[in-house]
Amino acid sequence: MTRVFNLSGGKSSACMTILEKPTRDDIVLFTDTGREHPATYKFLDEIEKQEGFKIHRAAYTHRRSPGLAGFDALTNWKRYLPNRVRRICTVELKILVARRYLRPLIGLRFEQYIGFRADEQRRDSNYRSTYKGTVTRFPLHEKGITKAMVDAFWLSKPYTLEIPPILGNCDLCFLKGKNSIIKLMALYPELADKWITDEKRSGNTFFPDVSYEQLLAIAKGRHKDFNLEEAQPAYTCHCN
Repeated sequence: MTRVFNLSGGKSSACMTILEKPTRDDIVLFTDTGREHPATYKFLDEIEKQEGFKIHRAAYTHRRSPGLAGFDALTNWKRYLPNRVRRICTVELKILVARRYLRPLIGLRFEQYIGFRADEQRRDSNYRSTYKGTVTRFPLHEKGITKAMVDAFWLSKPYTLEIPPILGNCDLCFLKGKNSIIKLMALYPELADKWITDEKRSGNTFFPDVSYEQLLAIAKGRHKDFNLEEAQPAYTCHCN
């Protein structure tokens, strides 16, 4: 059975993939939302270069959003913004994109590998595969590998992901919560532009009570003496 490694672009899933030594018969898949930090794409390029395996990259497109891909394509034609209750982005940009990419290559029966660690038992136990007949494995959890061990792994490498964990996945995802988003905007105000554009184009907001433009205004008045390494998302993201 073909092995499919779900590589989110983060340190844990990358560590898992490298330790499992994917072969030419395996598929290492990164589903690109188009909202990752530039350092994530650089990290993926380095993995391919340093580890010697191919990373398959797939992104959402739609005929009603010509020339656009990922999050931009989705919100452009739907005119609907995902939120914490209706997270259509996870389904459309990750799950369905992976399904459409894999079906013509290997069908939908395979052994999928996910990078949940041993200290993320809730994520492991709550996971439900969307593929019937597919075997799901969590190698890091099986081997007792924790965040500290993943960090140690990357210290042994000549390259790493050069952003704090809170910047992983979609850079200003609403699931990170208002406080974390304000902190990120204070240090990286340029990241706010595309999210503000989404809200203005759709006439809606990601949060029911505040816009990203308002969050940016708050961020500009904040001190920048906080440590993003310690920032935690408000809600668990299943995109990775």
